[in-house]
Amino acid sequence: MRVSFIFTLLSCLLLFHQKANAQVLHTENFNVIIDTTKVLKGNFTPSFRYRNLKEDFLELANTADVSFRFGKHAFTVANRIEYSFLGDENILSGGFLYLEYVNIQSKKIAIEPFYQMHWNEVRGLDNKYAGGMNLRWRALVKNNTGLYFGIGSLYEFERWNYSGVPDDLLPIDQSAIEVNRLRGNSYVSFKQSFGDLFDLDISGYYQPNLSDFFKNHRLASSFELTYNITKYIGLRLLYQNIYDSAPLVPIDKLYHDVNFGITISF
Repeated sequence: MRVSFIFTLLSCLLLFHQKANAQVLHTENFNVIIDTTKVLKGNFTPSFRYRNLKEDFLELANTADVSFRFGKHAFTVANRIEYSFLGDENILSGGFLYLEYVNIQSKKIAIEPFYQMHWNEVRGLDNKYAGGMNLRWRALVKNNTGLYFGIGSLYEFERWNYSGVPDDLLPIDQSAIEVNRLRGNSYVSFKQSFGDLFDLDISGYYQPNLSDFFKNHRLASSFELTYNITKYIGLRLLYQNIYDSAPLVPIDKLYHDVNFGITISF
């Protein structure tokens, strides 16, 4: 427990020295400590990943998150660092830092202010900064089942280059593109434990551009299944996708991400 906690803090500090993973951060894959009696809860997940981009893409990565709770207040810190191989080239391809404060208003309602920063060099995302607030509704919470809905908004800054664009789609002017936007933010999340053996986590996200609600939006979903070898160690299969109706550079609108790794929990 102590080693995982120290690693999490060191990883988060390291991110402050990097540029600030994709457009939508699947936050429901992090801990939901408000549904337990624990004061401290966390995960440490080294992983291996393959993606089909311009060239074969292999990646070694680590994701860590930790949550603290005291009374009606909870804090979550999550981060990711990725080291990747694109063809024959070695690159540090991405990562994120996510900070969230939860104020528990009642058994059903919580307020979630948050801040996040990302970079994803493989897709061309130089950096992204976003901050906002959600209202979280705990629609169903039982011993082994949880159903949640969230709605809110966020303000984001993004800077993109053309490193993830296929060669035949590259424009003459390849100057970086920057944008500031206000987006809506909503999600639905379902969590189910099957005894002590399996944990299932399914979530979906919708983020419309508030200035162009129907033509400019992002959809995302996540499917996570963990096989618990012991109380603290598990094998995790994670599939995530993101659909961007209007990407700033000519990359695929639909982005798939498959990740298999070992999870160490405390």
